[in-house]
Amino acid sequence: MNSLIDALGLDLRILIAQFVNFAILVFVLWKFAYKPVFKILEERREKIKKGIEDSEKSEKRLEEAESEKNEIIAEARRQANELIEEAKGKADIRYQEIVNKAKGDLQVVIEDEKEKIASYRKQAFNEVKKDAAILITSALEKILDEKIDEKKDKEIIENIIKDLN
Repeated sequence: MNSLIDALGLDLRILIAQFVNFAILVFVLWKFAYKPVFKILEERREKIKKGIEDSEKSEKRLEEAESEKNEIIAEARRQANELIEEAKGKADIRYQEIVNKAKGDLQVVIEDEKEKIASYRKQAFNEVKKDAAILITSALEKILDEKIDEKKDKEIIENIIKDLN
């Protein structure tokens, strides 16, 4: 084997020294370069993994928040519709109350006006009766050409008025 090594032009001492140097270099690199690099890479891998997990959690929370928002909006709409329906019902009831009160007030006004008209009619009729009595008395005086006493005059007028009714 020495001849092979000699034929290649290798010196065994130099080869062993190079092997030792290479082993020291690998050890030094492993200790001071590869380990910190692998440690940094592992930390980076953990950060990425944690970032992905956080992202998934955030996405899940976002979906939950979106779902909760939709539920809140649906509930708010339902409550708004209930309030609108309740307000419509109250408005309808209030409208009916106002209409009924107006009808009642109108009926009272109509009754008052009917009473006034009846009163005016009665008053006018009484005035017409008085005027008719005076005219009749005047006509009778002219016809009879003599005045009957007051009592007899009143009696005749009342009889004539009763006959007119």
